[in-house]
Amino acid sequence: MGKSPFTKVFILTSMQMVIIFLCLNACEGNKQSLAEFNFNGSTMGTVYNISLIGEPIDSQGRSMIATRVDSVLREFNHILSTYEDQSEISLFNRNKSLDPIPVSDEMKHVITAGQEFCSRTNGAFDITIMPIVNFFGFGFEPGEDRFPTVEEIDAWLQLTGCDKLEIGDSTISKSDPRVSIDLSAIAKGDGADHVTQFLINQGYDNIFVEIGGEIMTRGTNKDGKPWRVGIDRPNFDGAPGADLQEIIHLSNKAIASSGDYRNYREVEGRRISHMIDPRTGSPINHNLAAVSIIANSCMEADGLATSVMVMGADEGLAWLEVYPDVEGLLITRNPDGSFEELMTSGFKQYIAD
Repeated sequence: MGKSPFTKVFILTSMQMVIIFLCLNACEGNKQSLAEFNFNGSTMGTVYNISLIGEPIDSQGRSMIATRVDSVLREFNHILSTYEDQSEISLFNRNKSLDPIPVSDEMKHVITAGQEFCSRTNGAFDITIMPIVNFFGFGFEPGEDRFPTVEEIDAWLQLTGCDKLEIGDSTISKSDPRVSIDLSAIAKGDGADHVTQFLINQGYDNIFVEIGGEIMTRGTNKDGKPWRVGIDRPNFDGAPGADLQEIIHLSNKAIASSGDYRNYREVEGRRISHMIDPRTGSPINHNLAAVSIIANSCMEADGLATSVMVMGADEGLAWLEVYPDVEGLLITRNPDGSFEELMTSGFKQYIAD
């Protein structure tokens, strides 16, 4: 996208929920001499955008950092992307053995996190829903232009659930050779964490990493203030950044969002969301339009946003209030098209004045 280092508005697009990073010019009287460096690229079927604040570096140094980050994400993509035919997850899904299947440390890390989310949400989050996701056209297959039969849903539910995978020291076992997994609900968040740690190891303290709308922050922006992030109002087909619901400030925190208004299909004259409830085998059908979660890690925020979106407003808000070290903003859609906000008790502190 080729934005200059001092672009006022840097738009980041997500397949789930678009978040706008407001990268502001130095305010009047600012005496800091730190430079800002923005770069972007593609990964995991979406885009990434990164901003670094630090001592000025020449074009060769910038190119080197960008190339190394791209290399890190290509390796990450080769493990966790279902859009890559030879990725580790794709090979795992095609493997029909019931014997323990060797997996990389990264693959095991994300699967383990997915299983923990599944357990903590009583199945509202489930990485084994790949067959259902594909049927509805939100995976790597085109999808059907019809609704499934009761018999088809029942058959899927026999292949999904926390108990369909067993994790060993360096292996994963399937309970049925047809079991396949979808890590997209936490992979981008984990990727943002992974890249952030890589940049910390390179000596950077002030970092903004976004992958497909999932964001991890460290330190401050060029003004020496927390990073500012805009959350879109969940209008169907609304232009990214055209109508913001809230602007928040973050430092050393992650935010991830999920919603029903960007990624959807029309099937038999009905709009269906890409959000699938693993407990029913069907797309969600409630008035919760969008969720944004603030947490210490982006993978956690990513998984929680999906979980709450599946639960719905009442169940999700009550569940979040007792979940440690996280805050959430839930936006519901009224029949007349207007929106209402619900938030956890600590979310308001992040809203910008």
